[in-house]
Order: sequence, then C-alpha cells, then structure tokens
Amino acid sequence: MPVQVVYITAALLFFGVLPLPPLFFEFLNIVAFGTFGWGAYTNFGKTTPLLPLTYGVLAILFNPIMEINLPREFWIGIYPAAAILLLATKKSIAE
Repeated sequence: MPVQVVYITAALLFFGVLPLPPLFFEFLNIVAFGTFGWGAYTNFGKTTPLLPLTYGVLAILFNPIMEINLPREFWIGIYPAAAILLLATKKSIAE
C-alpha cells in the first residue's frame, strides 16, 4: 500500500472528531476498514504478533457492513488514537 494512503486515512481519522455529516463517517469507515485490514494482512506472520492483532481489531471496529454503535464520546477518542497508531506504524504497512 502506498504511504500516501496511510497519510490520507490518518487525516480522515483526525477529521473524525469534527461534527460532520453521517455520509463522511460512512466513507471514513470504508477507508479505515480497508487500510487496517490491509495492515493486518501484510503484517500477519511477521515477528511482532501484536501489530496484526491490533490492526485486525481496528478493522473490525471500523467495519462498514456490521457497524459497531458506540457513543460519540468513545469515537472521539478512538479516531485520533487510531490515526496516531497508523502514523507511528506506517513503515510496516507502506511498501
């Protein structure tokens, strides 16, 4: 995955703390699901087993098909935490 996709996903996750229309959050779920799913796939079988597990949990959390309905206060904390994790581990996803 190109590193630009990681940066775009992180930027979208940072924008997730703003009060935006519901269509943005649907788009955010699709993009984040794809990015974290790809991260879990590419890191599976590598030396650190915690990273693909974390990416897998985040992919399930951002699943656009079976959405997890959490209060807005939880999502406001999850979005920047996921973005920071994504930026901190971008070398493990980017090719």
